[in-house]
Amino acid sequence: MYMASGMDADDTSESSSTSQEDPNTEVTYVIDTPSPCSEDFDTDLEDSDEIEKARKELKSRENVDIGHFTYMEVCDELNTVPIRLVKQQLKESEICLQHIGLNTSDVIALMYALLHNSKVESLDLTDNAMSEEAQLHVIEVFRHNNAISSLSMAENKMTPLCATSLGNVIEDTTWLTHLNLSGTGLGNEGAKQIATGMRGNVSIVWLNLSHNDIEESGAIHLGKALTINDTLHVLDLSWNHIRMIGAVTLCKGMQINTSISNLDVSWNGFGFEGSIALEDVLKENTVLKDLNLTNNRITWEGVKHIIRGLKVNKSLHVLKIGTNPITMDGCRKILEVVDNTSSCLQHVNLEGTPINSKIENLAESIAKKRPFTFAHGGVTDSNFMMGIKREKREDPFTMLIRYISMMGIRIMDLFRMFDTENGATVSRANFIRGLKKIGAPISEQDMRIVAQRLERKGQGAISYSILANGVRNHLREERKVDKRQEMIEKQKREKRKNILQLGSQRMIPADLQEIGAFSPMGNKIFSQIFSSSSSVSSRHNSIAGRESLLLPPLHEHSMHGTGKVKSARTFSLPLTSGDPRKTETSAQPREKIGDTLSL
Repeated sequence: MYMASGMDADDTSESSSTSQEDPNTEVTYVIDTPSPCSEDFDTDLEDSDEIEKARKELKSRENVDIGHFTYMEVCDELNTVPIRLVKQQLKESEICLQHIGLNTSDVIALMYALLHNSKVESLDLTDNAMSEEAQLHVIEVFRHNNAISSLSMAENKMTPLCATSLGNVIEDTTWLTHLNLSGTGLGNEGAKQIATGMRGNVSIVWLNLSHNDIEESGAIHLGKALTINDTLHVLDLSWNHIRMIGAVTLCKGMQINTSISNLDVSWNGFGFEGSIALEDVLKENTVLKDLNLTNNRITWEGVKHIIRGLKVNKSLHVLKIGTNPITMDGCRKILEVVDNTSSCLQHVNLEGTPINSKIENLAESIAKKRPFTFAHGGVTDSNFMMGIKREKREDPFTMLIRYISMMGIRIMDLFRMFDTENGATVSRANFIRGLKKIGAPISEQDMRIVAQRLERKGQGAISYSILANGVRNHLREERKVDKRQEMIEKQKREKRKNILQLGSQRMIPADLQEIGAFSPMGNKIFSQIFSSSSSVSSRHNSIAGRESLLLPPLHEHSMHGTGKVKSARTFSLPLTSGDPRKTETSAQPREKIGDTLSL
């Protein structure tokens, strides 16, 4: 015991002496490191797992907002090269992919990305020669993505199946506001599908259906849709073939419509019948502010009806009616109506129609009174320029006979006036002198023409029999011409009456079942794609509420019903609502064979 305490004392003294002798001696601190089995090590591992989990959750939330991770993975599975422009624009409010030639795989990858995107508000796919399969994917995405409000599929030829599918989407969607289908080749059948969708739509305010070869039957369905739809503000139907009963029915729809403020029907063929129907539109529609009637075969007779409507209208601000044969008189009459204090017209466009200085002065005087602009085809005072209403020169012999009848002069008495020598014939000079004596309303040159027409060949004299026979034959021919002209006018009136009556019939919407929406095979395909029974909020939650990325599987379906596309890939999204059995059936695993994706 003694030695132990002694040793302790020595150790203590040595330690203290050492520290006093060498104050710069380095002191080493030993830290107790936990063993691999300690509880502290397990806690650090759990922290790293939580960090990784949080990182994955953050990545999933970013993908739900943008969809860029989905885009890369789908591109990888479809063996297609990702487009840098797509990756950049997925983070912006607008995707513009015009004229770049997207193939089907490019479009499918983009549509998968948009299923998870909540930033993009406008999608422009103009002129990409998209296939039917690609267009179907684009259309069906709009059943689920409620952030995109503007879509342009212009200059992509659309098949009847795509038009039918789009019509159904238009009827169901409540977030699409702007739709551009210009140059998609819809035709009458496609216009019928779009019109059917517009009957039930409550969101679209801007619709472009120009350059689509829409004729009378397509215009009839659009006119009927306008009687029901009350949300559309701008409608472009330019560069189609709308005329006759199609034009009348469209106008009857506009007569009832209470929402469209801008209507463009330029470069169609409204003609006289359409002009009559437009008169009623201008008289009764109080919402229309901008009307484009450029190049619609509206003649002077037709513009009279439009002028009658303008006299009553108090809402129209812009009228474009150029490149129509309305003559200078029509131009002047339109400006005279505009000069009326009750008119609200602020711009009249008569491009392609020449005017004279009087019309130009009238337009300048209107502009001094109130805001007004005027466009025209040039100023000319020549009577030989197109745009001048020229009266047809009447036959002088007809004028002479009409005058004789009006004055109550008999042919025998007239001949006695000419025949001063009481002979059987009169010379040309005496004949002309007699016409001047009775005050015939024709020029001296016309008198010579009449005398030459009645005189005997080679004799230079006019006999009573020739004069009487000439008058009799001329009256007979004139009666035939009048009768023929009356028959033509009667046929025209009957035809116009029938057109106006058919167009004025009660605008009853056709039964929705008459549009053979999908072929049986097409119905089967689309029933597997998306469920449209869920509400807007449930659709949004089914996409935005997903915690991890799960690519919807691709399927292959035969589409022999279309006759044009033999196979098409469609996608299905696992939904939180609806029948769970359908979700399980649609989610089938993909197989990869080598470097290719088995679809």
